[in-house]
Amino acid sequence: MAGSVQVPLLDLKREYELIREELHAEWGRVFERMHLLKGENTLAFEREIARYVGTAHAVGVASGTDALLLAMRALGIGPGDEVVLHANAFVAALEAVHHNGATPVLVDVAAEDFGPDPAQVAHAVSERTKAIVVVHLYGFPVPLDPIVQLCSKQGIALIEDCSHAHGARWNGQHVGSFGRVGCFSAGVVKNLAAYGDAGFVTTNEASLAEKVRLLQAHGQARKNEHQLYGFNSRLDELQAAVLRVKLRYLDKRNARRRAIAAFYRERFAGLPVTLPAESEHSVCVYHQFVLRTEHRDALQSHLKNAGVDTGIHYPVPLHRQPAWQAHYFGKYSFPRAERYAAELLSIPVFPELSDAEVEHVASAVRGFFLR
Repeated sequence: MAGSVQVPLLDLKREYELIREELHAEWGRVFERMHLLKGENTLAFEREIARYVGTAHAVGVASGTDALLLAMRALGIGPGDEVVLHANAFVAALEAVHHNGATPVLVDVAAEDFGPDPAQVAHAVSERTKAIVVVHLYGFPVPLDPIVQLCSKQGIALIEDCSHAHGARWNGQHVGSFGRVGCFSAGVVKNLAAYGDAGFVTTNEASLAEKVRLLQAHGQARKNEHQLYGFNSRLDELQAAVLRVKLRYLDKRNARRRAIAAFYRERFAGLPVTLPAESEHSVCVYHQFVLRTEHRDALQSHLKNAGVDTGIHYPVPLHRQPAWQAHYFGKYSFPRAERYAAELLSIPVFPELSDAEVEHVASAVRGFFLR
């Protein structure tokens, strides 16, 4: 039976209570103006997030999935092209490849981090490769140096999926500013989260930003003038207002996540559990704190009985999903991706956790391994 302490994996109400007055004031101004699409907040958020990430441009869209879909379309990725991505990622990146008519080429995860194995990426590149997608999973920036060099040498587009990594940095530079495009989700559970679906694309190329802007609004350059066939994927004013408020607190909240993670690392030292690696070159923002153990399911059950909520993210790698088997037929073996899917467990790390709750989680994990 669970103990008296109950620690959720995530509690959105706690953040809301802290910023309630600011949010309602901003929403009130939106409703007074009733300029609900492409209004002041959307334009301001695009400027502010571009400045934050360190790119020349940002374009708000309806979701992180749309960010990937439209970015690939803007890059001209289509039938006959190949896109390399890692098999432990979320399905959205693969969906974007599929819906643009290109061919996904999967590689295994790296041994030291959650990104793609650079050697396998280099081996997978062919004359048909148009882009490489790197997903910064769980808030950990992928060591980008070898992939940036490969893309530059081969003339391949680097696409960063930064949906878990708002504020993460590699060598002092924000993720989302290394590739030709950075694609971000701002869905409800993200470090920078709307109260509904939302996303944005970052880039240093004015032509790509303009192409994404056309694609997200039916290809319409001016009213009733459609330069191309696009989509309906706009970031609305209410969500843009939310994101502007939350962006002010993003670094502070990420710092709290890092402090909680540092406490966990100290408390878990010496336990037979693998913790995600941090390097001197990276600033991780801990969208999730994941630990890896062969006893994942037993640990999850133990934590549930201790009143600690946990999560298992991506328990089925991309190459073992029914959709992959239905469309691509390839029978692949990616041992590290498969092992990660079977052994990773997420424990609470959201910023509003109290110190007592963090200690309870750490003690419960230690209690499992030391019993």
